[in-house]
This record gives sequence, C-alpha cells and structure tokens, in this order.
Amino acid sequence: MKSFKIDQVLTDDGSFTIRHPVYDEEFHSKTGARRETLELYMMASGYADCLQDCHNPIAVLDVGLGLGYNALMTIEFWMKSPGFSDLSMLSLEHTEELLEAMTAPDTAWKEGWSDEWKLWSSQLLKQADGSWRASFTHPMTQKTFSWSTQVVDGTLANFTGYSFDFVWQDAFSSKKNPELWTSEWFAKIAAASSTNVSLVTYSVARLVRDNLEASGWKQERIEAGGTKRQWLRATPQTGSVC
Repeated sequence: MKSFKIDQVLTDDGSFTIRHPVYDEEFHSKTGARRETLELYMMASGYADCLQDCHNPIAVLDVGLGLGYNALMTIEFWMKSPGFSDLSMLSLEHTEELLEAMTAPDTAWKEGWSDEWKLWSSQLLKQADGSWRASFTHPMTQKTFSWSTQVVDGTLANFTGYSFDFVWQDAFSSKKNPELWTSEWFAKIAAASSTNVSLVTYSVARLVRDNLEASGWKQERIEAGGTKRQWLRATPQTGSVC
C-alpha cells in the first residue's frame, strides 16, 4: 500500500489532509481539516458546551480515526475544560498502517500540529490484544481520559461497556464506505448510546438521512458555511442534546 507518511494535501484553513489510496477520497473537506473538526464535531455537537458543566462520565465514539483530527481535538477541548468529568473515547480505524503513520514523529501531514497533538498521538500504543490505547490526566482535576482504538471493520466493532454521549460519524462517503451508513449501523450505535446522545456528521445525503430516521434517530441539517453549506446532527427520537 502507498505510504501514508509522506503525502499531504493543503486545505483552505492551512491544515493538511491526505487522499486515501484505496477509497480515493480525501479524509477532510478542502475547506479545512481543522475547521470541520472544530465547528462541526466540537461545537455543533454540543460537546464543547457539555464539558463546561457536565460532572458525569462522558463517552465519545469516533467513527473513522483517520488522521486523528477529531480524536486529538476531543482531547484538547477536554484538557482545556474545567475537567469535571472522566472521559472515554473509542476510535474505529480499518487500516493499521494509518495508525502507525499517525503515531510516528516524521509524518508529513502533521506539519502545523501543536506540540500537544504530537505528544498525545505518540502516546497511543499498540497492545497485546491488537487494540491501541492511551490515557491522559486532566491538569487541574486529575480526572482521566481513556482513549482506545479498535483496528477493525467498523460493523464488527465491540461496543460492550460503552454508553456513548457523542458520536463523530466521519467515515468515508456512503458511496465509498456504504457499510458505515446503513440503518443497521446507526441502530447499532443507538443501542450502545445514552438517551441524550448527539451524533454529528458531514454528510447530508438523502440515504444517510433516511437510514438515520429508519433506525430511530431524528435528524436536522445545520449550517456549515464555506463551500459545503450544511452538516447533519441527529439525536434519538425520544432524547435531546446534552
């Protein structure tokens, strides 16, 4: 497989993404890798606000670890928050070579990353069971952030023990990666989530919206700005955002 460590594509906000050699899609919108992570996954999801006053443990499902932007900004926001809550994050990634590139110090698309992002990514280490794990301590409260990555076809992911409060649905498009956009997939997530879970995604495709509705989610389009006008946020039909 073509190396993931040497490629980079500059996006409009100055951050870098790459094009996957198998799926033949960029990992992020050309309008900005960091911008999408910040405005959609951190802010529009309700995650940033939740960190300010939630004292209960929080669980995040990161669908498509990719280059690590969503996961690392999730850690960053928690580190900069009051630190009231322990947090667990499960990332899913199909390609182990990508994990090896993300955790290596000399990967080209890390250009412009903060020292903290470089440090946190390097601490994600492969375990004997094949998963990758890291743990961080909040600087003010000593609360714990536990990060686990399963290298697996997402449909086979093990959600045992999780009750997700936030879901970053960031798989490749439904045309390239259809198995992670089905009603069965969204039902699997719902079954492992809290009643007030917030799922956000860049895709507003009719298929995605229909499959969310069919599996018990209510969805709404939210303004995105830039060349992509809308994103999507979904909550259980009986729940609400944290």
